[in-house]
Amino acid sequence: MLAQFTFTPNESKKFIALSVMQSDLMKRAAAHGTVAIHPSSSTYFIAEALLGAKPPSNTWVCGVIVPKGTCVEAGATSGATAVASSERPGDSAATHNPGAFKNTYVIRQGQFSIGAPLDDILSELGPDDVYIKGVNAVDPQGNVAVLIGNMVEGGTIGRVLAASRRQGFTVLCPVGLEKLIPVPVSDAAKMANRKGYVYSMGMPCSLLPCVGDTIKVVTETSAITMLSGASVMPIAAGGLGGAEGAVTLAVQGEESQLGKVVEMAEASKGAQLPDVRVNSCFDCTVSWCAFPVGTKPWVVM
Repeated sequence: MLAQFTFTPNESKKFIALSVMQSDLMKRAAAHGTVAIHPSSSTYFIAEALLGAKPPSNTWVCGVIVPKGTCVEAGATSGATAVASSERPGDSAATHNPGAFKNTYVIRQGQFSIGAPLDDILSELGPDDVYIKGVNAVDPQGNVAVLIGNMVEGGTIGRVLAASRRQGFTVLCPVGLEKLIPVPVSDAAKMANRKGYVYSMGMPCSLLPCVGDTIKVVTETSAITMLSGASVMPIAAGGLGGAEGAVTLAVQGEESQLGKVVEMAEASKGAQLPDVRVNSCFDCTVSWCAFPVGTKPWVVM
């Protein structure tokens, strides 16, 4: 039997989240271990599914790509968990010490906490635990990579990958096919060099491939196979009227397999993320962004 599905980027994020929640990996970590989540649009619905409610945090995403370019969401730049601090350099995650990052969600047996330094959280994770991180690129071979705007080489994800190799916890990377790039991420990473740009729309970024035996990547296609055992093929991308960035998939399987996909797909339709809030470039205090604003009218958002 054959079926066709279309997901907008937000719907893909929710579909992947709902499918991931059915996996043995997440069931085990949710019941007996720790789930640590880097706030992002790709991880938001997983946190929501684990908690049964919206994550109780002002920081729902950190680094963002908005029409003017690469930026930082306002929630990550203010308050007690701000990613940068000029008064306390040792606690400034974006400029001096990624291990001081305090916006990681920690969920243990359904209980939510935030505010602990990343290094403290990582030190407690083991083989039964999961760290969930959104990424910025996936290549045709299924490899993923993360943009690094942090002034410290490797940023927070560098700390996570090193700890994962030592301690054996899984780094789960949910990623929609809207982020598919047509070249290997290893080649893209060689070109991306935040210190080498002479011009950047928004914050200059490097690109760090996420590789290793502890990395698990889940796209719409692998989510469908994981959820139902059905086979899946992307057949179109893009759209209009709110479907920009959408992916259309053909799925083949038994009636029971397609039924599982239909159930999760319909539960994902209409998914919406919170509003993105970014600071005005004209009075922004993010010191590590070198965007030459000038009087450009298109940098308002």
